[in-house]
Amino acid sequence: MGYLYTQIARFFETSLLSVGVHLTTSLAGIFFFGFPVAFSFGAYAFVILMKNGFVLWIALLITLLLSLVLGILFSLLYRRLSNDGFAVFTLASVFAFDSLVRSWDSFTGGVLGISGISRPEFIHTLFSLIVLQGILAVCVFVFEYTLLQSPFGRALRAHHESKTFLDATGVPASRIGSYVVILAVMVSALAGIVAIWRIQFLDPSFGGVAILLQVLTIGILALRPNIFGLIGSVLCIILLPEILRFFPFPSSMLGHLRILFYSVFLIVLVKQLSDRYTSKKRFI
Repeated sequence: MGYLYTQIARFFETSLLSVGVHLTTSLAGIFFFGFPVAFSFGAYAFVILMKNGFVLWIALLITLLLSLVLGILFSLLYRRLSNDGFAVFTLASVFAFDSLVRSWDSFTGGVLGISGISRPEFIHTLFSLIVLQGILAVCVFVFEYTLLQSPFGRALRAHHESKTFLDATGVPASRIGSYVVILAVMVSALAGIVAIWRIQFLDPSFGGVAILLQVLTIGILALRPNIFGLIGSVLCIILLPEILRFFPFPSSMLGHLRILFYSVFLIVLVKQLSDRYTSKKRFI
């Protein structure tokens, strides 16, 4: 049952993280690659606050406020950079944050990380944690569904089609993009908090390129504004690499093989999207 509970927990954590990439990259067409930064930042901020004696709810509130500040910083950069420039900057931020947590030993634990992370009493068992994660995931999915049915959701899809047309209707495209970047950062930080309660150990490998490859693959699979399509994409990406466990690979190789799987899968998806886009241009 432990293995099953772990996969269910991973599904809920990835679902929370994938809402951000679905809103930004899939629907708004914003090349935001800072999800691992927000994911790790939320976990580190929360754990460090708890280690320094803050009460659970105070630490959670401060972490969300700090994540809001991080989201605002990303959104300000989005306003001032082109989409390609923003993609390069946010990708570079993943490596910059990784270097920061590795080198700041006295604060983040460096490469040794932070151990002994305890769960709150009301989610002491893995099953109770899954229940909490499931409630949060359902709430976030309902929120996204409601958002997509609202005028903001329609403006979000228009942002992907034509920023000029959106500006002409009186809705600033830069404002829509800024809001959705902030929202993506905060949801990703929340995903980092609930994920660290499952693992109970935090080190630089918690986020990074592996998380980025995973969520980008989900974002490409779930290009349509459909919540059930997003859920199906998350389920597919979580379960497919588990097939590797049925082959006689050493356990130390499984993590690397999972990253290789996501990388190859992402290349195939990008190639298919490129071919489809090229064929549409020829038809036009």
